[in-house]
Amino acid sequence: MIKQILQFIQNHWMLCSAGAVVLALLIFEELKSKLSGTPMISAQAVALLLNRENTLVIDLRNQKAFTSGHILGAINIARADIEHNLKKLESHKNKTLILVDDNDSNALAIVTKLQAQGFAKIQVLAGGLPSWKDAQLPLNKL
Repeated sequence: MIKQILQFIQNHWMLCSAGAVVLALLIFEELKSKLSGTPMISAQAVALLLNRENTLVIDLRNQKAFTSGHILGAINIARADIEHNLKKLESHKNKTLILVDDNDSNALAIVTKLQAQGFAKIQVLAGGLPSWKDAQLPLNKL
């Protein structure tokens, strides 16, 4: 059996290499979210939180992307402007903050900045806004 596996790998080394790379990327993404200590939350879970808890969605995309479609009730603070708008967020310190971007990696970078300012309940929409769209949840357009 091991001989057959080794022969398969030898005969299909490109396929096996591609599979190994994909597996490594999946593991890396999973570890990144676990090591960051920031809970990743699904689109469906965000929808439930919005209906049940005192929650604020912060859309980190630029103004043009925000106006083309955003989660209802979200406020827009672009990633580059987050530090300049911390005072705007002060009144929301006891709310659960849900960060939304085009992908969750961009949002994860903002988490530490907010935690340093005393925000404790922060979650990131896993997969970013595309996951919200994939779940066929509604978007508000201006």
